[in-house]
Amino acid sequence: MPAPESHASPIERTAGKSFIRPILSRLRSAGVRLSLIALSSVGCSMIAFEEVCVAEQGVPSLSRPLDQGTVKPPVREPKTGEELVSVEVAVVGEATAGATVQLAVTYTVHPGWHIYWRSAGESGSPTLVELELPEGCIAARNASGELAVAFPAPQVFSKGETTFGYEGSVTLSVPVTLPSGFTEGSALPATVRTSWLVCKELCLLGRKEAKVDLAAPSAAGSAAAVRLAEALASVPTPLPSGWKASLRAVGEDSATLVLEIPASAAKAGYRFLPYDTPGCVLEEGYMAETKGSTLEVALRLSRGNTLGKPLEVAGILVPAETGAAARKPSFAHAFSLAIPAAE
Repeated sequence: MPAPESHASPIERTAGKSFIRPILSRLRSAGVRLSLIALSSVGCSMIAFEEVCVAEQGVPSLSRPLDQGTVKPPVREPKTGEELVSVEVAVVGEATAGATVQLAVTYTVHPGWHIYWRSAGESGSPTLVELELPEGCIAARNASGELAVAFPAPQVFSKGETTFGYEGSVTLSVPVTLPSGFTEGSALPATVRTSWLVCKELCLLGRKEAKVDLAAPSAAGSAAAVRLAEALASVPTPLPSGWKASLRAVGEDSATLVLEIPASAAKAGYRFLPYDTPGCVLEEGYMAETKGSTLEVALRLSRGNTLGKPLEVAGILVPAETGAAARKPSFAHAFSLAIPAAE
């Protein structure tokens, strides 16, 4: 008895070839009408076959990788503090005998991460700068003998903890006076060492050591000079006339800080961000804030725990702003008050 006539398409009758069967299955799942094209029983061009299907019915090509559109492979997240923060050191100013130049250290922080201000707040660690200078060069120092690093006003981070620091990019700087006997053409090699803590969900420590010639400053108008100028414009300045900081009810282990600023400057309210002052901390929290023009801050004193430094309260006042405005505050003023003996 003759075999019943097959009703399969020419393509399906070719499916005995193992290399075609999986392709047919894929095409059926995509809704391709298999009877449109016939394949020769020997060595047909599957590429030609599939290109017709692609042209007529929009089926993805089998001989080329699928179009992934805008999908990109995942970006590798940096794994170390040095990878998360790049550091550039530059000298800005005029290198002449007895002149003062600025040694500028710029930190560029990976998106979503941040480093810390001179006072980190509830957690974190301050960004540190150390210098090794050639003979005759003198770095500026504060009243306590510490290196006078100029820190721009920080952002306030309040996700779970209250901390102070920087996202994006920030430039710290130290004034350095060159030797009076310096002559043009001489080199003044210096070493800059810096360390930082960079945080997101976790924190990583980073370090950098860089060599720089104090006698070879960056040109005026250079990127380094522009960054420094922008940073110095955000460094807190002393309290203006009419702004007051005073103490009252000074006891053996407590005192009250009273801050008063003009109502015109307090439209958005303002914050007090304290420096690290051994022996003096806020009674509550890690910063103080008010919506008015007067702010009273309770202080807790430990007179025997000043680490050999004078007992004082110090810090900066900045507007109580958020978002982009907080990155460039309309004012930033610093003060310090010596705390006297108990009344």
